[in-house]
Amino acid sequence: MFRRLAPLAVLLMMLSVPLKAGPLEELERYFFSVNSLEGRFVQETRDEDGRVIERSEGTLALERPNRFHWEYEQPFEQDLIADGERLWVYDRDLAQVSVRPLEEVLGSGPALMLSGEFGALEEQFRLSVEDGWILLEPRETGWEVNAVRLKMADGLPHRVIVEDGLGQTNELVLDDVRQNVGFDRDRFRFEPPEGVDVVGDTGGSW
Repeated sequence: MFRRLAPLAVLLMMLSVPLKAGPLEELERYFFSVNSLEGRFVQETRDEDGRVIERSEGTLALERPNRFHWEYEQPFEQDLIADGERLWVYDRDLAQVSVRPLEEVLGSGPALMLSGEFGALEEQFRLSVEDGWILLEPRETGWEVNAVRLKMADGLPHRVIVEDGLGQTNELVLDDVRQNVGFDRDRFRFEPPEGVDVVGDTGGSW
C-alpha cells in the first residue's frame, strides 16, 4: 500500500531543503518563497525496458512542514494524507485505511526525506547538475532508490524521476500548480469513514 510513497516523498523533501549553485539556486529560491502548493500530477512507472507498466493521476496539496494530500483518481482511487503527526493511506476500493506515525515512515527508505529538516537532503545525497537536471545520489547503501532527478520549470518543481534498485523508474509530472495557497485548517485532517477497516495506531484522533 505504501509503494506509491517513494517518488512523492522524494519530491516533498526537495520542496523543503535549500540547495546551492546553478539550477540548485532556483530550488533554493523556491524554498524561501513558497510554503504551500496545489495542483495536478501524473505518475508513470516504467520497467527496465522503458515500458509503462502503471499510470496514475490525480490532485495534490501540500503545506510545510509535513502536511500533504495526494489524491489518486485513476486508475483507482487512493488517498495519501500526512497531518503532521501520522501518515494515512486510504484505499477506497478495498475500504481500508493504513496509518503509521510519521516518525516511523521517516525512518524507512526514501520516506526519510519527508522529515523536512534543514539540510537533510544534502546529508543524505550527493548533489550535482546533469543536463539541466538536479541529480541526487544516496551517500549510503540501504536506500530503496539508486538516484533521483528533479527538473524545475518557472521557479517550481515540474518533473521528478526516481530510479529504484529493481531497474524500474517512477516519473512524477506536476501541472496547473498554484503556490502559497491559503488552505483551510482542516485541509490535511483525516477521519476514517464509517465502516472501513483501519490498520495501525490512529493516536486516538477519531
